[in-house]
Amino acid sequence: MSERTIPQVKLESGAGQAASRFLNEKGIGRPLRIDLRFTGCCDASLGLRVDDISESDLYIVAEGLIFVMDPEVYRLAGEVTIAYVEEEGRKGFMLTSERPVSEWEGFGVSDIQV
Repeated sequence: MSERTIPQVKLESGAGQAASRFLNEKGIGRPLRIDLRFTGCCDASLGLRVDDISESDLYIVAEGLIFVMDPEVYRLAGEVTIAYVEEEGRKGFMLTSERPVSEWEGFGVSDIQV
């Protein structure tokens, strides 16, 4: 493992396929960044967005997808698990981390931002 590799991003069943499907439908061949999101009304949460790899980023390839993360976000959150939820009234990606970034982590779902 190189010193720039994220130690672990775990994709739960169906999450990798859902992310790949989204990227393919949009014709996007770029990495997915795991980052902090601030909505203004609640605590911070983790989310996904399409982005490029910067020189200081940590990265990992999982199920053919490249995930990148700023080292500061990794120090805050630790290892990340990505699930895909598709149920009535709730559809999207749910990111949880080894060290939760808020008390609401794991409750909300989000889309991949482009």
